[in-house]
Amino acid sequence: MPNVKSLIGSQGVTYTRHYCQNAWCCPSRVSFLTGRAAHNTNVTDVKPPYGGWPKFTAQGLNDNYLPVWLSNNGINTYVTGKFLNSYSTSNLATPAPPKGWTNSSFLIDPYTYNYLQSRWTNKVNAQSLSDVTAFPGIHTTDVTTQKALAMIDAATAAGKQFFMMVTGVAPHLQSGQGTGMTPPVPSKYANTYKGSKAPRSANFNPQSPSGASWVKNLPRLTTNQLNNADQIYAARLGNLAAINDMVGTIINKLSSNGLLANTYVIFTSDNGFHIGNHRLTPGKRCPYEEDINIPLLIRGPDVAKGVTSTAINSHTDMAPTILQMLGVPALASYQFDGAPIPYTASALGTTPQTELLNVEFWNGGGDPEGLPAGLYYNNTYKALRVISDGNSFFYSKWCTGEQEFYDMVSDASQLSNRLGSPAQGSSKKYYGRSETQLYNRLDALLMVNNLGDAMKSTYDIFFANQPKVSYTACDDGYLKADEGPQTVDAFS
Repeated sequence: MPNVKSLIGSQGVTYTRHYCQNAWCCPSRVSFLTGRAAHNTNVTDVKPPYGGWPKFTAQGLNDNYLPVWLSNNGINTYVTGKFLNSYSTSNLATPAPPKGWTNSSFLIDPYTYNYLQSRWTNKVNAQSLSDVTAFPGIHTTDVTTQKALAMIDAATAAGKQFFMMVTGVAPHLQSGQGTGMTPPVPSKYANTYKGSKAPRSANFNPQSPSGASWVKNLPRLTTNQLNNADQIYAARLGNLAAINDMVGTIINKLSSNGLLANTYVIFTSDNGFHIGNHRLTPGKRCPYEEDINIPLLIRGPDVAKGVTSTAINSHTDMAPTILQMLGVPALASYQFDGAPIPYTASALGTTPQTELLNVEFWNGGGDPEGLPAGLYYNNTYKALRVISDGNSFFYSKWCTGEQEFYDMVSDASQLSNRLGSPAQGSSKKYYGRSETQLYNRLDALLMVNNLGDAMKSTYDIFFANQPKVSYTACDDGYLKADEGPQTVDAFS
């Protein structure tokens, strides 16, 4: 995506270790907007009863999220594109329209992912179907672009500080009555990427199974599945090319309106995507690197220029970062799970780096497309991504009791589970201690956030006796009673 790289990355900071903590669009988007992890928002699915717009409102989040905070501080707010899953023709204003927006035009279900038959709200605080406009035959990215440009003009004319989200759905898989899963490619790029194949990386359709729970039981992909994966990959490239064009058009509009020099521009995504990795058909929802490591590029008036940052950060950091950018004072009595991401030259050099990232998921959403008959889908897990002191590893605990550990310095593709069956442990030292001592600490680190100090021998007995992450059921959503413990014992 050359425009993304040249107009944002080269003019600002590219973060190579930005993560979503739940690899699914709605829970991840809610974390972006609230600064809280999914177990604290309790929006863990894309539809009721555990997620989507109805769960967002039931949790009281429509009164307490980023655009509301900004609006309360006199900042105009604009949004066009997808808002939240399950925001539909039947619940546009149930119990109230999305709050905090100066102007909005939302894609609505069941047309959100129908690329050539999208329907959009045509006014802020839409109440009924009379406030919805259809765009038959027009690619959704083209609609998104035109709406974004109109909103930039409106923001310019208002002459006030503003925040704007442009949330196109491409290259998401298509869904809708009478459609296939492969997203239609804009006509400009209809033939550009035909024949492209998904990267045959080390973990692409591997000879030996990998992962845990249902993933480790997947058979190798068939020829038909591989052909479908390549077709989807090629369509994604064409759609990303159109998104790249949209980025260039928006940057040009900001420049021509005299806004660019004083505007922060952020490029990111809700989640990652796997295509053939670990024998998986195209999709998301897994804890592996392809699903959770996502783009983040930022440019702006005081952003360091042409810098690549390897500091770990996540979507829970985005709302605090945006509030800081816009000069909004600290929110009284609101507790973020994240913190502002350093983006100035001085902050990048002095801010202590986070070394741990928690990832979590609950079944939700039904079986993935292409799941072989008879294979039980069980996708509830907690995971930990650690990058520090020359170490890089991944640990997970599944609701089945299964565990994973990958040393990603030597196994970046996450193929050799050192806690699998049979175990593939090694004699490698971590922080000068044995692998066993590291494992004793990992469950606790799913609930706290320091590792180097925790590896001292002083704490061996303490961590050996620490309560372990566990589940009493493999639920489709976050039910606290079925997950314990929720806290760790204090050292004394």
